[in-house]
Amino acid sequence: MSIQKNQQHQFRINYQIRAPEVRVIMPDGTNRGVMSVREALELARSLQLDLIEVAPTADPPVCRIMDFGRFLYEREKKERAARKSQKLIEVKGVQLRPKTTDHDLSFKIRAARRFLMEGNKVKLTLRLRGREAVNLHVAHQMVEKFIAGVSDLALVEVQPNIEGRAMIAVLAPTPATLAASRLKSTRQRIEAERAADKAAGYDEELEELEEAEEDEDVEQASAQQPASETAQQPSASQGEHEQVRRSKEEIAAARKEANRKKIAQKRAEEQFGLP
Repeated sequence: MSIQKNQQHQFRINYQIRAPEVRVIMPDGTNRGVMSVREALELARSLQLDLIEVAPTADPPVCRIMDFGRFLYEREKKERAARKSQKLIEVKGVQLRPKTTDHDLSFKIRAARRFLMEGNKVKLTLRLRGREAVNLHVAHQMVEKFIAGVSDLALVEVQPNIEGRAMIAVLAPTPATLAASRLKSTRQRIEAERAADKAAGYDEELEELEEAEEDEDVEQASAQQPASETAQQPSASQGEHEQVRRSKEEIAAARKEANRKKIAQKRAEEQFGLP
């Protein structure tokens, strides 16, 4: 009710109209021409309808003859349809490493293309560890190859730049890609490609979970690094560093396997309706 009252205050009707002359639009949409506001009011009254000022800034102002309640209803209906057609743009993350193989990179490019085709932005993060930060040309080449793989669908919103120990870039869908994202054929194509990649061993949901856990590991390692490295660096040999690296890789592999089991269990529960 309050929304309707606010809308009523946006329009002048009948004797609230102050202009001496107005252009009159009839209920069927025909243009009756310019007449005095008195004549327009008499015409509206003869039809048992309202005279509504719909374009007050025009010269002369444009008024429409119709039922004011129906006018508000049609206007609200159009606004609801416009809000429904609007799409909330999300930012989807894709993570790379300098050691990412061409095979894995192709899957990640395909995933990014699907995100863009859905009308979302893509935040590309290439993480650098240890001495990888020294060879930035390798990271730049991989990022440029990734961007080239989606260049027909995206614009580079944020150019590749170094933030901490990562190279970041943000890609946004082009206007044509946004328009196509609303098509049913586009959604069907996305689902077909997603199913094909999953059958080939690439699971977007699993990748997202693993990347989130990797982010958490990186944050924890960054917080603990100064104290641990200061204490161990003088006495640590190259063999000990290699042993620590292998232990971390084994832990990461075990965590990924546990994540795969969790997702498989979750899907089984959803499929068979288990509590």
